[in-house]
Order: sequence, then C-alpha cells, then structure tokens
Amino acid sequence: MSNILHIAVVEHHSLLRRGLESLLSRHRSAQLVAVVSDPVELPVKLDPYGPRPDVIVLGPSPAGDGARETVISSLSGLGRVLVVADFSETQLVTAALRAGAFGCVTRQAEDEELLSAVCTVADGGVHIAPALATRLQTELRLPPTAAPPALARREVETLRWLAAGLTHRQIARRMALTEATVSTYVKRIRNKLGVGNKADLTRKALELGLLPGPDEVPRRAAADVPHLGGTAERRMHRVPPAA
Repeated sequence: MSNILHIAVVEHHSLLRRGLESLLSRHRSAQLVAVVSDPVELPVKLDPYGPRPDVIVLGPSPAGDGARETVISSLSGLGRVLVVADFSETQLVTAALRAGAFGCVTRQAEDEELLSAVCTVADGGVHIAPALATRLQTELRLPPTAAPPALARREVETLRWLAAGLTHRQIARRMALTEATVSTYVKRIRNKLGVGNKADLTRKALELGLLPGPDEVPRRAAADVPHLGGTAERRMHRVPPAA
C-alpha cells in the first residue's frame, strides 16, 4: 500500500460531512479523493485516472434502517468501507460486516479512534469500536434477517437501465420491448421494493448492488442516454464498443 491513504467520505448530513472532511484532511498521510452526500454520487465523483479510495468512510444511510447493508455491498467494490453510525437496536454491527464492511465505529468516537480505524481498514484489517464489542457478541447469536423481495431477470435489467438514467422509451428500444411492457416492469419493481419515484428507484438499485458502472454502458448507446455532464459523461464515452 502507498504511504498516502486515499479516502472517500459518503455522508448525508452536511455538518457531519464537513467535520469528517476537516478531520481527515488534516491527517498528514491522508488524501481525500471524494466527498459526497449520497452513495450514488461516489462512482461519478471519483477521477477515473486517479487513485481509488483505500477507505470509504460511510455515514448513516438517509434511506433508513436496513438500507445501509446494501449500500455497503455496492460501495465495497470501490474500496474498503468503514461505517460510522449510531448502531441502534435495528442497526446491526454483524449485518454491516456481512455486507462487506471492514470497520464499525459510533458517531461518538473520538478523533483518535476514527483515525486509527481508518489506518487499520486501509491496511486490510478489521476495526470494531470497543463500545460495540459487547453488542457484537450479542448479535452473533441473532438469526439472519430476511432478504428483500426477489426481482425477475427482466425486472433487474429494467432497474439497472432506469438507474443509468434511461427513459421508458429508451429502455424499451434497448430491451426490444414495448413501452407498455417496460411500464409494467417498472410498476412491478416499485411494488416489490416499496418505492415510488425514480430517485428512490435509483437509490434502491445502488442499495441492491444493481447500479450499472460506466464500463457496462455500450458506447453506441451513449447518444440516447440523458446528459450527465462532467466526469460521468467523459467516462461513458471512453468505454469501447461492445462486442
């Protein structure tokens, strides 16, 4: 590992986000590569030619209890995740670890503990806050939680294209379906996942690990993908044509 720790921060609340940014940026061996308010923004904010984060410091999920685990699973492909949360009765330490987190600390952690946790996770170790040790032992005896409702293969494909920003018409053309069929798929997805608008669908796609990466979008399709601007658009147009 490089002597420089490359860190990304994902935190919904602006006050805590600024605090994490200020603390981590003062660390002499740390370099912040991205600071975002929503997990869905992180792949776009990262420089495709720059360093990948060694550690992703993830704050509490604004989507509510239970959603954080699927966010962790998605983000773990970008870097090792360190969770900062309250860990209430419905927020399980074991669930975060099973989802792929390398560390868990509470929002009451001192600066020194957070920095120590970041270094441990960056080295590939696992850090559990001392305050959570007893909680972890208790949770290890709990039964596993239920999985989310299963989506059919075509529903998964539809959700992925929705998360990429395509309209129903564009999805229908891509999947060789009618718009009416796509609309039916979308209604089924909303009912199964319990979400309403497109923003919630996109967030749910991220939580379920279904957000398509730029390498999955064929270049020939870029013309009918809505304008994203900035880094996201440049990354999409660098993808070679699909075979």
